[in-house]
Amino acid sequence: MNKLEEKNHIYKLIQLGYLQELDNRRKEELENWLRSSPDHISEYEDIIKVLRYADRLTSMAKIDTAGDLLLVKQKMKSGSQLRKLSVYFQRIAALLIIPLLLFSVWTMFNRFGFGKHEVVMNRTETSYGVRSQIQLSDGTKVWLNSGSKLFYPEKFNGKSREVRLIGEAYFQVKSDREHPFYVDLDGYKIKATGTSFNISNYTSDNEVIAYLEHGKVALVGGQKEKETEYSQLEEGEMIILNKAQKQYRIQKADGSKYLSWVNGKLVFKKDNIRDVAVRLGRWFNVELVVNDERLNDYIFTATFEKESLEEALILLSYSSPIKYKIIPGHQLNDSSYYNRKVIISKMEKAK
Repeated sequence: MNKLEEKNHIYKLIQLGYLQELDNRRKEELENWLRSSPDHISEYEDIIKVLRYADRLTSMAKIDTAGDLLLVKQKMKSGSQLRKLSVYFQRIAALLIIPLLLFSVWTMFNRFGFGKHEVVMNRTETSYGVRSQIQLSDGTKVWLNSGSKLFYPEKFNGKSREVRLIGEAYFQVKSDREHPFYVDLDGYKIKATGTSFNISNYTSDNEVIAYLEHGKVALVGGQKEKETEYSQLEEGEMIILNKAQKQYRIQKADGSKYLSWVNGKLVFKKDNIRDVAVRLGRWFNVELVVNDERLNDYIFTATFEKESLEEALILLSYSSPIKYKIIPGHQLNDSSYYNRKVIISKMEKAK
């Protein structure tokens, strides 16, 4: 069942429980729902208040109308009077019921979200070795790098535009100062109004890196109602956020290194071999393993555009004493596929 149907179902269970008409199976279902979240307890208490309020109004109506009815019976002298008074009591009942219904419906709509537009979330995902481009409903353009996922609403509603990124993406945000654009980074957010920037937020990486090409962006935290702005970036700057330590630093950077992938180029500038291995692996959908610590001090500067994996490895071997072994991909017995693997080690000098 969808969210609206689930809320309706829970409301019916609460109502049946209030009337002591729940069987054991449904009682257990309601108890499990209550235990699953503290918010559910608040919702339950609010609904019980509404039901009790309804009971009080019903009791008041019965008491008042009973007294009036006794008085009327004592004064009744004809059937015509009875019909007139019957209509009179129907009007009283209607006046009592209508506010009750309005109050109950208003409470249910606000607590459970009935009548609100359900937010439809989309996900665009790129496999390793693949890049893609999408356009969001507000006109914002997003390029996704290899092995990335973007979660975004089918249509932006409310006072802000918010997406969630796992992996790497380049954003060209449609300008709208009244509705700021947020990229959720699991605890922190990049906030922009109309600008272009790149964010790398792979799950396996220790750091989140955001580079600003044009405009302004800010690193923020907390809820939008109590938002905390930690720092702003200027054009040509990048922010590096350590995930574990929750610390960040800002520095100037060469944009070509962080933006060239959008145009199909892979650029390395004074990168150590382990970073090179990670980015090459994502680019070519292959696992690169550096199994020799003596290579940790080697740095590489190179640009790859149309080269194959083998050609890239050959070029790297020209600038450093490395050798490599490519293990072809193959299918395992459980029908899963084992990707290609490259073992990189230090080339020993000939004696």
